[in-house]
Amino acid sequence: MRILFILCLVALTVRPVSAYGDEPIEALQKGVQEGLRILQGPRVNDKALKEAQQQKLRLILEQLFDFHEFSRRVLASNWKTFTPSQRETFVRVFTEFLGKFYMGKLQEKYRDEKLIYVSQEIKSPRRALVNINVVWKGQKIPIDLLMIKRQGLWKVYDIQFLGISAVRNYRAQFKSLLGKETPAEVIERMQERIRQIESKE
Repeated sequence: MRILFILCLVALTVRPVSAYGDEPIEALQKGVQEGLRILQGPRVNDKALKEAQQQKLRLILEQLFDFHEFSRRVLASNWKTFTPSQRETFVRVFTEFLGKFYMGKLQEKYRDEKLIYVSQEIKSPRRALVNINVVWKGQKIPIDLLMIKRQGLWKVYDIQFLGISAVRNYRAQFKSLLGKETPAEVIERMQERIRQIESKE
């Protein structure tokens, strides 16, 4: 739970910008204000206003985070067992599930946590590793952001901290599920979870 909360916190406090000529760390720094502006805004209790705020946050998350790359790595070798149509559906439903599951929690729990940009390492023209610290309850938590450059934009595809990877965390869960269920059943399971979340909103 904690790693994905931090994933959303990091992703929602940065926004992708045109990366032509930009370093990955610069792209993160330049876009930090939009997500923070929403998170630091007035807390809303009205359901419609809260959902509108969540939609803005989800849009920022989807702009920054490469959910296709994330999903492909999460499924790993199981990616081949999904048809092209199922892959597309999985990415869409998985993205929606993560957004709905964590946005409400982020709205409630965010308490002006700060990001400190530490360093970056360019692995290749399209791959980079950015190191940041999240100031969490007075402590600096080191976070590694794995990024990929697509169509001129640097996007995050994995977040790691304290030896824990968001990709590996979900990979283990889906590997277990796919050992017992078909891709179609796994997709339906996620859709049911989304319906359950929506029924409680």
